Amino acid sequence: MTSCLLSWHGSIIARRGLALYLASLSDVIAGRADPVSPAADDGLFDIVPVEPSLARPVYALRAGSLFLTAAPDYRFGTASQIQAWEQFVALPMACLPALQRLISRPWHVAGPDFVCVRPVIQDLELRAGELSVPLKRLDIQPREDGSGLVSDGQGGSVELDPCPVPALQALLEEVQRVVRRGDPEPAIRIRDSYSGLQAEAFKVTLYPEDLARLRYLVLICVDCGELALAERALELARRADDGPDMLYFSAILAMRCGRHQQAADLLRDALLRRFPNSNVLQRTQDLDARLRHGENTLFLLPDRLRHLHLPPFDELFDRVLMPMPLSEKDGQDIRQAYGHRFEDTSVHLATDSREALLLLDRRFNGDSYWNALCKGHQFWLAGDTDAADQHYAAAKILAIRTGLMPIHYNCGVFTWLGGAARHGVPAPVADRLGMGAWHWESSTAPDGPPPALCLVFGCDAGYFRFLPKLLLSLLKLCATRPDPSFRIRLCLGIDSPTPEQLAFMRELIDAVSQQDFGLDVTLAHGRLTWRDAATYTAIRYLMLPEVVRRYACPVITADCNGYFPDDFLTLFDDLRNTADYGFRLYAYNHEGRQTFGEPWGFGAGISWFGEADRLPEIAAFLHDYLQVAYDPANPTNWCIDQCALAQSFRRFVAPRWSNLRIGFMDEGTPLMVMPHHVGGKDELLRRDGTVSMQDVRAFFSRP
Repeated sequence: MTSCLLSWHGSIIARRGLALYLASLSDVIAGRADPVSPAADDGLFDIVPVEPSLARPVYALRAGSLFLTAAPDYRFGTASQIQAWEQFVALPMACLPALQRLISRPWHVAGPDFVCVRPVIQDLELRAGELSVPLKRLDIQPREDGSGLVSDGQGGSVELDPCPVPALQALLEEVQRVVRRGDPEPAIRIRDSYSGLQAEAFKVTLYPEDLARLRYLVLICVDCGELALAERALELARRADDGPDMLYFSAILAMRCGRHQQAADLLRDALLRRFPNSNVLQRTQDLDARLRHGENTLFLLPDRLRHLHLPPFDELFDRVLMPMPLSEKDGQDIRQAYGHRFEDTSVHLATDSREALLLLDRRFNGDSYWNALCKGHQFWLAGDTDAADQHYAAAKILAIRTGLMPIHYNCGVFTWLGGAARHGVPAPVADRLGMGAWHWESSTAPDGPPPALCLVFGCDAGYFRFLPKLLLSLLKLCATRPDPSFRIRLCLGIDSPTPEQLAFMRELIDAVSQQDFGLDVTLAHGRLTWRDAATYTAIRYLMLPEVVRRYACPVITADCNGYFPDDFLTLFDDLRNTADYGFRLYAYNHEGRQTFGEPWGFGAGISWFGEADRLPEIAAFLHDYLQVAYDPANPTNWCIDQCALAQSFRRFVAPRWSNLRIGFMDEGTPLMVMPHHVGGKDELLRRDGTVSMQDVRAFFSRP
């Protein structure tokens, strides 16, 4: 037999006895299938020429009025007419091995673009990339080096090189040597280890035609400290994809390897390709000059692109930057950007990976605020609070000495008092923040029991804009309370209120004194010694000792930028019946252990203190902590209220966790509607309608 019948989809008609079936090329080549010859003479069917004049004729197989149909899933059917799937080309048996070799593996199209193809048989054609060759004219010329030329006999051809290409084969052999050598320092592997390198290289051997996936091998090579290997892999990956992101990746890796001139050239090309119609080169000219001078300015590029309202490059390779050796030439802005990226990276790593990050960064860059700070977090979460406090103290000193600021959520390190706060703040405590000189004014409450609840808020003249909405919601729900004996005492401290604001508050005090709304109001106002975003958030704790001295009842402290839902009283009843304390414990599990974050990662937005007899001691601690921890010489005192609250929790609540009922204020229906519930502060002011001081006046002035 010299020829066989190949179907529209690349299967071959074969027989088993008198039965017909569709066989694969490999089964026919191996002798496991008996192909039907175009010259076969069988009484059950006839082989009919469709195009007999061709070099390789096309046939149909007919039985009476029916024609054989070959479906793509190796199944037969019948049809009453000859169309595509009823046609079979007579292919010489000698062609099958070369054809099978082509379709059984991927190939690279010879040429500068390094295109990969996997030839297929479809529609009686061999398709290899952009070339489609009818099987009736197919010519395959194998070569000794494994490559081959595929042509159609009429000038169309494609030269195919086998996979993997020699450069990839050499790379894999080097990876093999590295893996066999073993990991000399497993303790500094952050995201991937040598086993990860082995696994990714194994994937490459399975898909050698997919050079783009080598970028993942590059990342693991960097993680394993194999930078030269990473560069070779990235160079190969760019043969398959040399777009702007891959150029950016190459720039990052070149900078990481200390070749700043090359990094600048690659970045320039990446910017030109990504933003061809912009003036981005002119607007990043300073970064280019500094990069060529030896500074690691790629740390500044993301912010620059955001400033220019340009989309960022793919962030896949940004992990190559963390950690890396900083240059002595790096400016303060680069060190600051590195520090923030380091802190953010550390947060998202598991404990062992974070430790590896710290070890490697310290090897590269020595002492730094970011390393000491994140090391403190390691000890804190492990329960070694003494060691954590030592590192936080070191981080504060290093930050101030170098003029670098921690990322916003780590700024609590400046006001973290450490272990000394566990046993209280040593007396005497001076009134450094000036709260002692404030004026106190209160509404007259009906004779009877003390209030069931004190709500304590603090703000300054700017944040006063949130108070009308808060006050109106509170007035409405208290006025309709089902229990006439239930009263709430609102205690509000305002730093430097305007005359209009002070007059409004006095009108409110007069109104609730003359008419029983179920709400009583205490106002404290004056001027703090230092006025900033840290001090006005601390007012509620600074005034708390005086509040609990006056009113012996449970307390809720909260941010003033919120308002009360209509079912607040029902929610509060549930809270006081089920919880002794309630905090925003987003970083804690229900066993009372902090599982992530920093010690001051303790939400101060709303807190419930249900043990009234304990409140004088807790209030005094909070007040004293703030007076001692606030330091105008600090770069910032932001998070001071969270530090104070976290330390009070650590001292008065955490040791009794198993004997107390602790409410997680972020779970269930919130007691107050706050910005993080509705998408921001401005949205909160608009939510359910804006409220002005005049709206509040209209409510308490109604008949």
